[in-house]
Amino acid sequence: MPTIRTGAATSSLHSGTIEYQGDAGLRGRETWSITCADDGTRTLQAHCRMFDSRVERWVVHTVDADLRPLRSFVSQRKGGTFLGEGWFVLEDGVLTGESRTPGEGTVRRTVRLDGPLDYFVPHAVSGDSWITPCYDRAASGWQEVRNGFTTSLLPDGSTGPAIEQHRGIRQRLVGEEEVTVPAGTYRTQHFVVSPRLDVEEHLWVTDDDAAMLVRLRSDRLTTTYVLTEHRVEALWPIC
Repeated sequence: MPTIRTGAATSSLHSGTIEYQGDAGLRGRETWSITCADDGTRTLQAHCRMFDSRVERWVVHTVDADLRPLRSFVSQRKGGTFLGEGWFVLEDGVLTGESRTPGEGTVRRTVRLDGPLDYFVPHAVSGDSWITPCYDRAASGWQEVRNGFTTSLLPDGSTGPAIEQHRGIRQRLVGEEEVTVPAGTYRTQHFVVSPRLDVEEHLWVTDDDAAMLVRLRSDRLTTTYVLTEHRVEALWPIC
C-alpha cells in the first residue's frame, strides 16, 4: 500500500516542484515553498519557468488562517527582458496595487470590495489551489465566485501585473479522492473550476490547512500540472 500523505501542520515549511506536463512534452517547471506560521498565515514563494514561451516569474503571496488573500508581490520577465512587477495588498476592504511596466510606467489602482476577497491569483500554479477555500462546503453544486481577482487575464499571466477581476468564475466540489503523483499519494478534494461555460479545469487539492496543489488538468491548455517533489520540515528546527 502507498503511504498516504497530507499537506500541512502549524509552524511548518513545505517545499517542492511542480512540472508543467504538456500533452506534447514538458512545458515548464515551478519550484515553490509554503511557510505555515504560528499565527495561521501561509506564505507561498514560487519561481515559475515556462519553457515554450520563455516567461519567468517570481511570486511571494500571503494568505490568512482562512486562506483568504492578504498581500502579494509578482515580478516577471520574458526571454530575459523585464515585463513588469507589482505589489498588492488588502486592507479594510480595499484592494490596492502598484505596478511598474515598461509601457505604462508606475500605475497605482485601488478597488473597494463589496464583500470578502475570495481569492487573488498571482499566476504561480502552486497557488492556484487557493482559489478553492472560498467554496461553501455546506452547500453543493456549482457556486459562482463573487470577488476573485488576478494579476493577469492571460493564461500564462504575461501581462501586467495589475489588478484584474475574474468575472463569471464558477467552481464545484466533486468529492474526496486519493491521488498518486511522483511526489507521493495524497488524500485530496477534487474541484472543477470553470472560467466560462465551455471550459473546465480540474484541481486536486490536499484537504488540510495548506490546501496544497497535487495535480491540475487544463484541457484548454492541453497541460497537466503535477507535483513531482514535496518535502516538509519543522519551520524552526531544534538545534
